[in-house]
Amino acid sequence: MGQIQGGLLPSTPGRYVDQRMPPSAHARSRVLYCLLTAACVTQLAPAQQSGEGSFEALLKKGFDLHRQARFHDAIPVLEQARKLEPGDYFANLLLGIDLLRTGNAAAAVPRLECAARSRPSEEISEGYLGEAEADLGHYARAAEAYRQAVDRSHGAEDATEVWAGFALERFRSIGEILRSSAAGLTTVRHLQADAAKPSETLICEGSIPELERRLALRPSKPDLETAYRLSICYAVEAGRAASRLKDDAEDAAALHRLRGDILLRLQGDANAAKDEYEKAIELQPRVPALEERLAEALLTGGDTDGARQAAQAALAIDPHRRDAMQTLASIAMNSRDYTEALRWLRPLAEEEPADRKVQVEFGRALAQTGDAAAALKHLAPALAAGYPDEKGALHALEARVLHELGRDTEAAKAATEARQLSDAFQARSKDGPHEGPDDRE
Repeated sequence: MGQIQGGLLPSTPGRYVDQRMPPSAHARSRVLYCLLTAACVTQLAPAQQSGEGSFEALLKKGFDLHRQARFHDAIPVLEQARKLEPGDYFANLLLGIDLLRTGNAAAAVPRLECAARSRPSEEISEGYLGEAEADLGHYARAAEAYRQAVDRSHGAEDATEVWAGFALERFRSIGEILRSSAAGLTTVRHLQADAAKPSETLICEGSIPELERRLALRPSKPDLETAYRLSICYAVEAGRAASRLKDDAEDAAALHRLRGDILLRLQGDANAAKDEYEKAIELQPRVPALEERLAEALLTGGDTDGARQAAQAALAIDPHRRDAMQTLASIAMNSRDYTEALRWLRPLAEEEPADRKVQVEFGRALAQTGDAAAALKHLAPALAAGYPDEKGALHALEARVLHELGRDTEAAKAATEARQLSDAFQARSKDGPHEGPDDRE
């Protein structure tokens, strides 16, 4: 990632968005930079006269390293400063951010909590605390922190954008969880239809943190009603946040990004989302998250070549963008270029072994390239766990792989299950149109 605004890097919201940048990353960096620079002018000026090991000198050195994005180097310096002044706002804030940037969200949380307590009117610490909690998968705490940031800032633009970005990303990720089981597909269809309605017509029934806690009780088999209600609440919050933001927002690129996300995630309007992402990229070029989103919108809208170019542009800036890799994998799978698909699916499958969709796609590609044993290793656990296969195509593929491995009894059983699923699908289709996951061979 490149440096912006005096050396501060754009913030990334952690695991909950697969390392995507939130819509107001640049705005938040600007605010933090101005805040810290102002503090350094007043608080750190005496450092020139102070000893090298004084609190002021250490904090100034740590801040300088932070501005250079030398986060690993800044951490021990800032830790020394914090030990001299354990409750200092800036020492805890900078240390928390740098721990977060180096992948240590667990250690960042207490530092950011301390900063938040020491200055209850400042929202920045709460925003980064939300990021850290989300990085740890503590979504209830993350939601509370992001909402606290909005409240502390009295609805400031950047805090509102980050909260909306989190809400949209949770809406997306909950939908992905639901799609990983046959039972969740019906809920997804209802959710997509309802979320496409104007946000003012939707009703949030419950508290988001409480619903998040309830959803977390059974992570392997989420309660469908809770997942639905929580998703609707996030759709409502994202819509409300977007309506509060003005066309003349300071960070216009972030506003276009947010509008694009709402159009793509909630309203299913890929072409309109594409236009918003292109406006954001024009204002803020070379941001991989924007290119990544543009690729998704283009692919959804049927522009395969454009999607490929945008995804490649995102990876040229940051080679670790998961969504860009997933877009390229989808393009390759749809064109039956399974060798190319493996190039992108392999690192995705290794990084996220619990992502059933990725594991299934990886297994499909392996099967089509002749690696039956590896294909079964990825296909079988997902299907056994209830991964949706409404047309029976995946069970048929599993039967083929088992037969190739000489496991004919198991192959016959899988083939029988495939026929039963196919027959059930055909029977349902006679009653009207039916949507299912993309399980083409």
